[in-house]
Amino acid sequence: MSGIHGKSPKTVFCLTYHEITADARVLKEARAVRSAGHNVHIFCDWPGCLPQEDSIDGIRVTRFNWQSSDHITDETLNRFFFVDRISNEIGQRVTPYIEAAIQLNAAKSKFRAFLTEEEMQILDPMYYKHCIGRERRVRKFAHKQLLWKTKLKYGFGEIRRDLNSFGSKSREVREKFFNLYQLNSLIFAENICSLGFDETPDVIHAHDIYCLPAGVALAKQFQATLVYDAHEYEPARATKNPLDGSNFAEELEDDCLPHVDHMITVSSSIAELYAERFKGQPTLILNAPEIDLDYMERRKSEALDQLSIRDRANVADETPLVIFTGGIQMGHRGLDKVLQALAHLPDVKLATMGPRHQRNDKWFMSEARKIGVSDRITLLPPVEAPDVPIAISTADLAICPFQDVSLNHRYAMPNKLFEAAFAGLPMCVSDLPEMRRFVETLGFGRAMDETDPVGIAEAIRDVLDHPENYMMTDQNKQTLWEIYSWSAQAKRLSALYAKF
Repeated sequence: MSGIHGKSPKTVFCLTYHEITADARVLKEARAVRSAGHNVHIFCDWPGCLPQEDSIDGIRVTRFNWQSSDHITDETLNRFFFVDRISNEIGQRVTPYIEAAIQLNAAKSKFRAFLTEEEMQILDPMYYKHCIGRERRVRKFAHKQLLWKTKLKYGFGEIRRDLNSFGSKSREVREKFFNLYQLNSLIFAENICSLGFDETPDVIHAHDIYCLPAGVALAKQFQATLVYDAHEYEPARATKNPLDGSNFAEELEDDCLPHVDHMITVSSSIAELYAERFKGQPTLILNAPEIDLDYMERRKSEALDQLSIRDRANVADETPLVIFTGGIQMGHRGLDKVLQALAHLPDVKLATMGPRHQRNDKWFMSEARKIGVSDRITLLPPVEAPDVPIAISTADLAICPFQDVSLNHRYAMPNKLFEAAFAGLPMCVSDLPEMRRFVETLGFGRAMDETDPVGIAEAIRDVLDHPENYMMTDQNKQTLWEIYSWSAQAKRLSALYAKF
């Protein structure tokens, strides 16, 4: 692309649909690109309670509400010049959303004359309905207070009708937004393109499919190089595709890929899948933790007592402890099978450490009670991403029971694999090609039949009873740091940027 000349420092727009402090991969890649001498500007979600403009480790951060319908107009689809294969889906899903959003914006217009943008958000019934606990109570009170204030000031008759219209249109827009699936990436694109930019990017680094159409649009606008960083194999994400079997994720990628200059992805098998559809070979950047030996030694000496999951879960040293890192999800991550396996392991305790989601945690503990193992389960909140290997190092074994429900799961290389490896922790993994190859190559774990609770229990017992069979050799430890460490991934990323 004409936006890149020579090897001078580049201005990089990094796009993510997550809030950046909640996305360790995006942030560590941004740090690596900045360390290579480039100017990095992250654009990410703005869930509230954080500044819109920020700076993290010298990286500029702009947060924005990428799901907002405020900028949706009759002209919204005009910027998507590359749309072809997804045209039918746009007609069925996106156009109804746009029509509902335009009606909502018309309903909002009366209130914009006398309410601030913050008050407009509070007035929306959705301001509190998706919150829980104290946050829901605080938000609901603020909503009701503003509602009465508005009625008292402007009367109960007409304003009530307007508020009802506002509420019903808001719900309709939200329902149609959920029906967009990966096509909500077009809404991300509309909202980011509506921002005012005070820099001219040389590179657009779009993370995941939800930022890809925005990447294409901005790359064309600024004549910039486009990097597509696929953290998943999106066409085969079982939990992110509609139940009717349609696969417009693949069609959307196929519309965008001709405009992509470089691809990054997370496992060799996923890279091969994309190489069949992309014009070049994707660069492999693994999900290694952002640590080095000095960091590990320092953090263990200064904070192991505070970080140790064994201490935090109050598990005695002689009690076998299995750890699962990451958020609990129903079904496809296989945690229900692990609970059933615990019924065959009466002396073993299980801890999970990761983001806490009330609905999923409630399901998990309900299943544990049905099986009779809830007294051996501890759910722990997350720690900072670089501290995960230190925290879990006091367990006896890590587990990754992903189910083979899609190509994306089959070829996954989740960061929990690398966290366990750098923690020096043996691991039982699903009998899937990428995970099995990784643990067997480094000699720190074994595959198990992830579908069979008895098989999972037998694998766990084998590793607990014979830990000497699953200890990395000195040579494998050296291979771990030379090939799989984050410093190795950062060098690969820097080398990619040097080609532009």
